[in-house]
Amino acid sequence: MSTGRLRLFYTDSSLAGEDSIRVEGEESAHLARSLRMQPGERCRIATERGDEYIAELKSVSPKETVAEIIEHLAPRPVPPLSITLGLPLIKGERFEWVLEKGTELGVDRFRPLALERCEVKIPANRIPARVERWRRIVREAAKQCDRVPPPTAEAPAPIGEFLRDTENFDLKLAAWLGEGREKIGKVLKEAAAEADKNPLTAALLLGPEGDLTPEEVAAARKSGFIPVDLGPRVLRADTAPIALAAVVQFALGDIGGLC
Repeated sequence: MSTGRLRLFYTDSSLAGEDSIRVEGEESAHLARSLRMQPGERCRIATERGDEYIAELKSVSPKETVAEIIEHLAPRPVPPLSITLGLPLIKGERFEWVLEKGTELGVDRFRPLALERCEVKIPANRIPARVERWRRIVREAAKQCDRVPPPTAEAPAPIGEFLRDTENFDLKLAAWLGEGREKIGKVLKEAAAEADKNPLTAALLLGPEGDLTPEEVAAARKSGFIPVDLGPRVLRADTAPIALAAVVQFALGDIGGLC
């Protein structure tokens, strides 16, 4: 069996030793109950830090699986583009769909934003559980599309924190419906022509239904973001992040690649 056909599981970096590695929690339960894998079978186990192993199962249970490390695989090539997606809090299933499809498109970091026009408000006491759910969705999507390491999903933040965190990024785009936008194709062609390093870092900022406010766009502009036009159609708040990520990935990343 080729390496790529071995099932992929994730574990915490702290559970990897020199000769053995453990899988706990939901990953172990999925391995034991849903897949009914048995001792002696082989799989791939990766950490969220990016270490990846071929391992042979030694003991399997819903709470903990222990495997012997057979081979520590070489690190995967670094993609030419790293995307951080600043996306609005929108209703549950639609937000989770963005996480799943964004993972498939190569987004590395999801930064949910509590923007002025967001209708969704998450009580503080529910944020940890919600973030853990988002991380599970991202990990499952990463396993399906064979990504190592998986992207990260973080707690909701104000836009100011997102702008500070992306201060030194190479490319910063804000999708907007207001005046003063630039054509996305023009901006990406210029970015591809000027690209002189690998990987490039891109920050993408999207608004909720009702769009970013003029004040949010002004703050983004001040931080170096370029407001861009995604075409003549008004996209839904769950469509726009995927459309923008796909276009940027095609122009500068590993889907198409102009640079």
